[in-house]
Parts: sequence; C-alpha cells; structure tokens
Amino acid sequence: MEFTALFLAIIVVMLVAWRGPRSLALTLFAAVLLVSVATYLHHATDTLKLSF
Repeated sequence: MEFTALFLAIIVVMLVAWRGPRSLALTLFAAVLLVSVATYLHHATDTLKLSF
C-alpha cells in the first residue's frame, strides 16, 4: 500500500512540475524523495526469513 501511495505522489509531483510553479514542484519532489528513502531504509533493514 505504501508503494502505491509513493507512486501516486510521484505522479502528483510530475503534474505539478508540468503545470504548477517550479518552487512547489521542487518542494514536493524533495518531500517524496525523503519519504522514498525512508521507505527504502525501513524495508532494507528487515531481516529475511529464508529457509533452505
């Protein structure tokens, strides 16, 4: 679900970058980038439960 929200947020940023003011687009891009990195770090630190 969180990846869907990130994808939709990126779409919103692209639409704002296309139609809206540049400063708003850059601010939204920075926010989405920070959330993406936080999501990556959250999942990258999970231990994998593998059994071979």
